[in-house]
Amino acid sequence: MKKLISVVGALAALMLVPVVAQATTSTTIHLNGGAIDVGPAGCVAGNLVIMGNGVLHQTINNAGDVWITGTVEGAVSATDPSSGYTGHAAAWFGVEQNNQNAVFHFTANSVGTLGNGTPLTIHQEGQFTVNAQGLPVVTRVTVTCR
Repeated sequence: MKKLISVVGALAALMLVPVVAQATTSTTIHLNGGAIDVGPAGCVAGNLVIMGNGVLHQTINNAGDVWITGTVEGAVSATDPSSGYTGHAAAWFGVEQNNQNAVFHFTANSVGTLGNGTPLTIHQEGQFTVNAQGLPVVTRVTVTCR
């Protein structure tokens, strides 16, 4: 949870930096074969790490409004080897920010097995919303284990 909050905090800090733009710009970044830590597993010890592929998009308009979204998918494992959790996962996140507010949201789904062969599905999702005064008005994270 702390790592997720620190990632969201870092993204929030980037969003608060004044942007000087003459026109709308968009950037796309492709991730291939990288390890992406999606934060605390919630159902097993450690964080979930997806080793796979992804794509990130960023758009900034001439008012300085920002939209960022990303999707990653691939093989997943827990950083704490005691559970032996491995499987396949996909994760998505988005950030929207303007001079009035900011919203950060994510969802991740993982289907795998524990080291003893027990199947385990993990679903994570959350949203953080900050108002024009910089105050959080929504802070929600849920994890479901089946």
